[in-house]
Amino acid sequence: YEPDHANSILMAGRADLVALARPHLSDPYWTLHAAVTLGDRGVKWPDPYLRGRDQIYRLAEREAAAGLKV
Repeated sequence: YEPDHANSILMAGRADLVALARPHLSDPYWTLHAAVTLGDRGVKWPDPYLRGRDQIYRLAEREAAAGLKV
């Protein structure tokens, strides 16, 4: 359920795939939100959601500056 956990499993080579069906049921954009949490800005967002992407990036920067978790 946590982006850091899924990322660490893949980066450590403990798995080639991490299945994330349940998080996607509660948040269909979990992958996009996880990319923001991990600081990855290279993810392609659908055009209709670009304004939301910019907002979530601003919020993430503000929370990082305040020392909070996104």
